[in-house]
Amino acid sequence: MRAGLLSQPEIISRLNEQFVCTTVLIDDVRKYAEKGDELAKQLKEQWTYPLEMIFLRTDGSLMFKLNSFKDFPGVHADVAAPPGKARVEVPNERAHVEMFLKHLDEHPLK
Repeated sequence: MRAGLLSQPEIISRLNEQFVCTTVLIDDVRKYAEKGDELAKQLKEQWTYPLEMIFLRTDGSLMFKLNSFKDFPGVHADVAAPPGKARVEVPNERAHVEMFLKHLDEHPLK
């Protein structure tokens, strides 16, 4: 994701303008969830292998989420496919950008 979609200038711009972005490893989320952290519990419930982009409202409720393999067909050349899945080339990387921006447009901040 970082090598392809999340390195696109218009994606970076939209995310920076509309969201507070962070990265968290699922192992860390699990640890905090086990300690009772409510946000970590919610993130753990929403997470799906291998990479989940989770968008939350200011009250912590789920706005929408995108999964790197379910929502973005094909795999960037710098990324390996998950176990048991064949690597599929990205036929049109621009399609990923357009789909991501469409999700942002369909879920405006309120």
